[in-house]
Amino acid sequence: MAKPSILNGPDQIAMERAAVEVFSHPDVQAAMAAKRAAFETHPLAKTPAGRATIDLNLEEMAFSAVVSVVAMDVSRTLPFWTLNLPHRRGDVAVPGTRHGVDNPDNIYRVMAVDDVNTFRVEGQVHDRPGADVSFTLFNHYPGAGADSQSQGLLLLAQLDTDDEGRFAFTVGPEDADGRTNHIRTQPGQARLIFVRDSLQDWGAETPVSLSIKRIAGPGAVVPTQQNQVAAAVKAVGISIDYWLRLMPQWFGTPFNEIGKGRTKNFSYTQQATSEARFRLSPDEALIVTVDPSQATYLGIQLADPWGASIDYAAHTSSLNQHQAHISDDGTLTYVLSLFDPGVWNWLDPGDLEQGTMLHRWQGLPAGGFDSERSVRSARVVSRAQLNDALPSGMRRTTPSERARQRAVRAAQLARRFE
Repeated sequence: MAKPSILNGPDQIAMERAAVEVFSHPDVQAAMAAKRAAFETHPLAKTPAGRATIDLNLEEMAFSAVVSVVAMDVSRTLPFWTLNLPHRRGDVAVPGTRHGVDNPDNIYRVMAVDDVNTFRVEGQVHDRPGADVSFTLFNHYPGAGADSQSQGLLLLAQLDTDDEGRFAFTVGPEDADGRTNHIRTQPGQARLIFVRDSLQDWGAETPVSLSIKRIAGPGAVVPTQQNQVAAAVKAVGISIDYWLRLMPQWFGTPFNEIGKGRTKNFSYTQQATSEARFRLSPDEALIVTVDPSQATYLGIQLADPWGASIDYAAHTSSLNQHQAHISDDGTLTYVLSLFDPGVWNWLDPGDLEQGTMLHRWQGLPAGGFDSERSVRSARVVSRAQLNDALPSGMRRTTPSERARQRAVRAAQLARRFE
């Protein structure tokens, strides 16, 4: 008998179909259409890359808002896989849900909770888990109109697992009473458990299996589809306004300047990030050297100007410590350019001359994160200057090797839909 799918079980598919049904409702489609003007009049729309990606972001931000309604139904909470590329479920086309410079290395799952019920989450580790697996209690769904703030955090490494890799923890209003496998909810501050399996080796690391059930409390009212449609109409407007307001604030640094990594409490309490914008001519390249700084995980991801990750199935638009060539001194040097620079560590922006990028350090060392060491250098050079500007020992690649790199990447990504 085939093993049940970790990410694509019947509950996941049923909820995706339910979200598509709500998204297809005329009222929701009208709400999405009404937000087109907000994109078209936005300063980002004045750039070629911004104009070219309006349709994608309008649809994916709107569908993500619908998911934030359908998946946050506490009466039938389940681990729902989101922040995903567009895909198909049989005869149903499921739109993407990318926003906020989503990380292709991450399997993002959400589990609805509240502040009056108690929930038990059960999981199982399979073979090799991701480099960093976390369970964060949020007060807001990401993009739902207010910044998501961590209310509690558990790491897979902190949880006891039995001989078969099984683990469990609870979420509820009760005191932990010394338990390490419990996250206490506070009144008005519990909305969801946000799960991230950060996979560095896409071909070998596997997300953990998860289930959730209510074990105490009054339960929750089952919403009607009419109620969900009304909530989705409201959510579409709020979510799109949030992202269009946030992106210029979040990514307001000068183009092609990579700031030092900084720790913050946005979505993960043990993460440091460096936000940046790129803008390059066809004959320019941005060369950046970053340091893992003893973090368990380091990744760099590209996105379009609005924040949707560039199609990472078709492009090497993200790199992590496993995928990239690491220099002898332990640093990672990459090249971002519209042309193929002939090096293994190429960040491919997918023909977009302008966009956003995030550097993420997760699983920070106990002794503290060395911000000054995190980003060593960043500079723009011309295509003619590139070879002389690259550090010695930089791994080069041929067109056939590049084709193989992309093919392997696509095949490894396909594992997630098995």
